Amino acid sequence: MQTLALVIVSGLIAGCSISRVQGGKATCDANDKTFVVPEFSIAVRLSETAQKKLQAMHESVLVIAYLDGDPLPGKGKDNSPMRGVVLGNDEKLVDIHNVATFSDTKISQSNWNDLSSKDYYVTINVVSAGKSSKDNLLDCADPIDRISSFAGKSTQVSCRLIGEHDGLSQ
Repeated sequence: MQTLALVIVSGLIAGCSISRVQGGKATCDANDKTFVVPEFSIAVRLSETAQKKLQAMHESVLVIAYLDGDPLPGKGKDNSPMRGVVLGNDEKLVDIHNVATFSDTKISQSNWNDLSSKDYYVTINVVSAGKSSKDNLLDCADPIDRISSFAGKSTQVSCRLIGEHDGLSQ
C-alpha cells in the first residue's frame, strides 16, 4: 500500500494550478499548490478504415483525460456527469506512433484535499482533433479507472470511424 501512495503522490510543486474552468478556459490560483499526476500514456489503435480516412484528411487524434473523485463528507458539489470533486482535465495530441503521453498534468492541492480517496478516477475520451472536420469522426472505447490502474503504464484504446461496420454479424 505504501508503494501505491508513492505512485499516486508523485510530487508537490508550488505554483499555479487550475482552480476552475470558466468559459472553456482554466483559471489559475497562484496561492494554491499542485500535485503532479503520475505519468501515463494512451496508445490509440485505429481501424484500418479510420487510419486511412484520417491520413487522407490530415486529421489528428486528440486524447482527453478527465480527473475526478468522490468527496469527503460535506466537501462535494453536484458536478454531473463528473464526480463530486473535479480535479481537472488535460488534452494531448497523439504522436506519430498514435500515443499520447500525460507527463506534466497537475491538480490543485485544495481539490486533492477534498477527496475521500487519493486513488481518484481517470476517464479517457479519444476524438478526432477537429482540424479538418468540426465533427468528431471517431467511435472509441472510453476507459474509466482509478489513477493507480493508469500510472506508469500505457493503456490501449481502440477506435473506428463513427458508423463503421466492424465486420461482426448482427
